[in-house]
Amino acid sequence: MQRDEVLTPRRPWPTGRQVTVVMTVGLVLGLVGGGWLSLQRVLPGSGGFALGLWSAVLLGIGILVFAGGLGAYVMAPGFQGGGAAWRDVGSHRLVVMSTMLIAVLSSLGPLLYALLRSGSAFAGADGGICSVGGFLTAALSVDAALLGVTYFRFIRPRVITAADLGLAPPRLGRDARIGLLVGVVALGMNVGINALLDRFGIRQTQLQDLSCVRGFPALGFLAIVLAGGLIAPIAEELFFRGFVFRSYLRTRGPLVAYAISSLAFATLHLNLPAVPAIIALALMFAWIYQRTGSIVPNVVGHALNNSVAFMALYFAGSMP
Repeated sequence: MQRDEVLTPRRPWPTGRQVTVVMTVGLVLGLVGGGWLSLQRVLPGSGGFALGLWSAVLLGIGILVFAGGLGAYVMAPGFQGGGAAWRDVGSHRLVVMSTMLIAVLSSLGPLLYALLRSGSAFAGADGGICSVGGFLTAALSVDAALLGVTYFRFIRPRVITAADLGLAPPRLGRDARIGLLVGVVALGMNVGINALLDRFGIRQTQLQDLSCVRGFPALGFLAIVLAGGLIAPIAEELFFRGFVFRSYLRTRGPLVAYAISSLAFATLHLNLPAVPAIIALALMFAWIYQRTGSIVPNVVGHALNNSVAFMALYFAGSMP
């Protein structure tokens, strides 16, 4: 279906007032639960295990309610039939709300993992996320949120098609070969930008944040590479290039498309010292997608970049 073929939705569109009320209730519940948890961390022994557990539950309910409000706005049009799925495509509001929904959904897995592991979201931090299970939970939560939102909101109702993504079998081999070159360039850009930043005293923190990966067993490390080095590039390219960049390119032109898709990509990675390198990669990936009309080169290049980075980190721990 083309953008001009917009039909009347079959079901009522959630109103802005309804969404605002639901999100506000969720935000209040989340702030209360999170506030109690923070108080327990600052004042050890206050309230005991029961209060900590109920605080974590309240925080979880708040996140779910807040996500429900976001989901009503973002996801409902994908299931309403007709041309409803095209509503707000290319708007700042849909991009921001979709990114927020992904961020909220991504937090549910790690929160549940922390609760199941220790009974409190702030207890046992040393053995929490910095474990094979913790890393996989965090990585797969982000992957699932990106893939779920992109598929059910945009791909399933054909706002994004296989042709839009350049997934034509005759060209897959050529695009994959281009992707290998993209990956090599991405690795070179990372090294060069990080070396330049280091000269100005801006040191990268990824190695410190992920240093515990070096102690993981080989099978656990391979699972992490699968989640972060292979699945993540597919999910991120579908959302950030396939949806965000492409929708802005069609409605607002290349300047907005390049700028906002790159900023959104950097925001989701939540690593301030790495922002220059991440934005540079995002700009390159957007340019490759615009030039080739396919996300395949980016998926291959992105996967190569991530996988090599993981392997360099892992095997650096075994070097003398």
